[in-house]
Amino acid sequence: MHSPSAEFRWRVLSSAFGPGDRPDAGGNVYKLKRERWARWVASAVSAGMFEEPYGTELKSRLTGIDEDGFRSALAECMTCWAFSSELQLQLVPRPSGRGGRVLEFGIRRQEGDVGLEVKSPRFPGFGDGEHQTTLSRNRLHTYLAAVAMRAALRSANRQFVRARRNVLVIGLPEIQPLPSIVPEGWTTALIRAFYGEKRETDMQAGFDTARLVEEGNFLRQLGGSARFTRISAVVGLAEFACGSDLQALVLHNPYSQNPLEASMFGMWTQFMVKNGQVSCVKHDEPVSRSTSSF
Repeated sequence: MHSPSAEFRWRVLSSAFGPGDRPDAGGNVYKLKRERWARWVASAVSAGMFEEPYGTELKSRLTGIDEDGFRSALAECMTCWAFSSELQLQLVPRPSGRGGRVLEFGIRRQEGDVGLEVKSPRFPGFGDGEHQTTLSRNRLHTYLAAVAMRAALRSANRQFVRARRNVLVIGLPEIQPLPSIVPEGWTTALIRAFYGEKRETDMQAGFDTARLVEEGNFLRQLGGSARFTRISAVVGLAEFACGSDLQALVLHNPYSQNPLEASMFGMWTQFMVKNGQVSCVKHDEPVSRSTSSF
């Protein structure tokens, strides 16, 4: 028996627009998805991702039956399209990383190249645990997603060169009928994983209570020192519906030894932390507010 993910992929890849054909009024999900995947792959081809010596391995994951391999390969193509088409950045495939490791991309910048690694961790299926209430299920999935993203951060940190600016992309293409996580939970999981969890605390009157009291990986320190200083930022890049834009969220590392300018990420929503307070920056304009709920 085929898995739901394999069945979904077969339906997508077996759907195609005919000459002059267009989606019907309701929108053919599978045809639209196939067209989107085709754009992503074409972008990766243009960037040289399928050239040797690493192109065969990427192609094998993209065409193979392993679900994790397919998701990770598609996430790399999705990231290539997003950074090259939406941000208009020049990508260099397969630059060297730390200790002979190889990264997915390098971003060519006048002030110095930026290393870029893509991780697509497995999240629990959102449809699992039907005996739970919707609220408890959402919370559980958000927690498990944050745990998976923290593991991805630790893995990527070992691949990055310390002297270079580096970006980790957590890529979540939609490859199954049921979502791995809902959009609201996606934002919450990212903030929880890398910044921490906000809770109302008992503080003296006049002090802001919207503070991070449970540290995420960017803020957690070991012996008084931050641990992940070689990573400049994390980009969460997710697809929740084939007819909508990708949801791109940038979380800057306040302890990065090589920070990145916010302008590099264009119109993408960005988050920064200062004095334990999370600030949101969107459409190139700072928003004078903290996030209201984690």
